[in-house]
Amino acid sequence: MNFSDIKKKMVLGTAQFGQDYGIANLSGKPSTREVFDILNMALDKGIRSFDTAPGYGSEIILGEFIAANGLQDEVIVLTKTPSLEGVMDHDKFVRTCLESSLEKLGCPVDVLFFHNSADSELLLKNTKFFENLLQDYPVRCLGTSVYDPEEVERLACCQFELSFQFPLNVLDRRFEQVKMPMGKRYARSIFLQGLLVSEDGLRPTAPEELFNLQKVYHRKLADHHFCPIDFAVSFVACNDVVDFFLLGVDSAKQLKDVLNLKLCEHNNIDNYKKIQLNYAKKWIDPRLWN
Repeated sequence: MNFSDIKKKMVLGTAQFGQDYGIANLSGKPSTREVFDILNMALDKGIRSFDTAPGYGSEIILGEFIAANGLQDEVIVLTKTPSLEGVMDHDKFVRTCLESSLEKLGCPVDVLFFHNSADSELLLKNTKFFENLLQDYPVRCLGTSVYDPEEVERLACCQFELSFQFPLNVLDRRFEQVKMPMGKRYARSIFLQGLLVSEDGLRPTAPEELFNLQKVYHRKLADHHFCPIDFAVSFVACNDVVDFFLLGVDSAKQLKDVLNLKLCEHNNIDNYKKIQLNYAKKWIDPRLWN
């Protein structure tokens, strides 16, 4: 696989654009100018796929960028429904949120993801509603974010072509052996909120165990002369379970570093075993860090 093939799999994440995101992000939310610098660089390098969500606060700025560059018919945009927890009228809520997203983005949505697998189980209960949703709005297909392999199994009987977003990185390989139903497969958390590519420390509020994990991991990479960004991206990009992968950056410089990556000649299973660390799920699942 060459870099051109890898670039086709890249989806630029935008969680950082509207919020102070990432355990290794020490500079905070990027400015509007910095966000446009990132987006312009992505556009210049041929990246046309973007992942967003109402909760990220990035749909408006992404929509402005798409409109300013006349990209409505060129981009592939993924967005999500907010969590349905506590919502009484699911149908009305999903429609209202989708209409808001479409208005902000100003373009069709390739995949509308559910916030989590519990929400997406509505697909099994209210099939007709979602059939109508796909007919009534410019949405190509549905998907769901999952966090554990068991969640995929619960949706195996879904009659829709369902895409999945799932965590995958050098330290979290739980989904490598999971057989997913027909649909696109998107790897996320490939940098584990920056921990796998940054050696500059973590937020002061991070648990001590994460500081230790970062230190040990990067020492192992250095011992084998592996570049953190090259290693992390190569692992996911060349993984058979991945169709696309989400790439989150805090600055144009970070994106430039990724786009300058050298596809690891060490991209084989033996070399990944060299830096494999057996940490409990608590330390590879960001939901459990607080």
